[in-house]
Amino acid sequence: MKDIPKRLAKSLHKKKEIMDAKNGKTDYNKIVLAVDSIVNTQTMSNKDFLERIFEGAFKLIPEAEKGSFYELIDDRYVPIVSSGYDIQTLQKLIFNREDAFADYQCSDIASIEAYEIYIEERDATKFSKEMIDIFKELGTYSNYICLYAPIQVEGLNIGLICFDCFNKTGFTKTSKQVLKFYAQIISNFYTQKIMHEREKKMYDEIVAALVSAIEVKDKYTEGHAQRVREYSCDIAEELQFSRPQIAELNTAALLHDIGKIGISTEILNKPGKLTEDEYNVIKLHPIHTKTILEKISGFSTIANLAYNHHENYDGTGYPRGLKCDEIPFGSQIIQVADAYDAMTSERAYRKALSSNQALEIIREEIGRQFNPKIAMAAIKIFSKL
Repeated sequence: MKDIPKRLAKSLHKKKEIMDAKNGKTDYNKIVLAVDSIVNTQTMSNKDFLERIFEGAFKLIPEAEKGSFYELIDDRYVPIVSSGYDIQTLQKLIFNREDAFADYQCSDIASIEAYEIYIEERDATKFSKEMIDIFKELGTYSNYICLYAPIQVEGLNIGLICFDCFNKTGFTKTSKQVLKFYAQIISNFYTQKIMHEREKKMYDEIVAALVSAIEVKDKYTEGHAQRVREYSCDIAEELQFSRPQIAELNTAALLHDIGKIGISTEILNKPGKLTEDEYNVIKLHPIHTKTILEKISGFSTIANLAYNHHENYDGTGYPRGLKCDEIPFGSQIIQVADAYDAMTSERAYRKALSSNQALEIIREEIGRQFNPKIAMAAIKIFSKL
């Protein structure tokens, strides 16, 4: 009989080991789910990111039977992602900004937190009859528990993620922590998105200002930069450049002549043919371009592409006399685009050539001024203009 307590204790210990192993496995699986839901999200589209994050949170909150995510668009909260609800019905449920938190306690200045609320019955005085009918159709008119968290950027509620439970069991502390964690991830995503949009806007404004500066100084180049940009990108697409490569080429082509700011107006706008000395001054503009663009953070590749756009395939160009593969491929694209636009544009000292005349010159210069592969792609594109 004395051995019974020992055997019982051993049995209980064994059961505890089994339970600990099971709980450990459960915790491990939760960690895997959490990690899987956030890895590689930086390369995703907005929609894919939100779907991945929402699904990850939904799986880790066992009490959640249904759920939805709303985004603030044009001052209205619109359903973007959901689970468990009929999407066509849910999409009718669009809240005005002042109505979205009518039943929920949440302020714009509150920190990101997860809240739980029991909806005994919607207040019909706060919503239209149409919205009340939609609540009833969705099953969110009365008698359910909602776990929700605001998505905040700079103190503004720009979204709402919520999970609903209809069996009145409520949500655990762990589930609330999980939702808070995911709400913070989504808030960070939107914050970075807004910062990126601001940076891009500032970037575009800087580029536009630089282009305007040279066009003001050199009246004959008005519109030239935009056309060279368009032609260069068309050629790059024909040659199957990647999107990041085209983006850099786009900016480099737009700013390829910015160095002409350092050339006197008298030389730039001279109505007659340039003297040898004047032409030598003009040939300095790629160097000025490089000097200007290198001062802008993140423009090293763009500066190099613009710097080399007057190098010839056979090594007779300037400013360094590079040839063939020594010349950045993107620079060779800009060169062809620049030459075509220059030939087909009217100047004070000559009339514009026709497109066919310009294309014939490009053909003649294949292997000399122009890279054969790029020239053939350019001819194919320019022949359609």
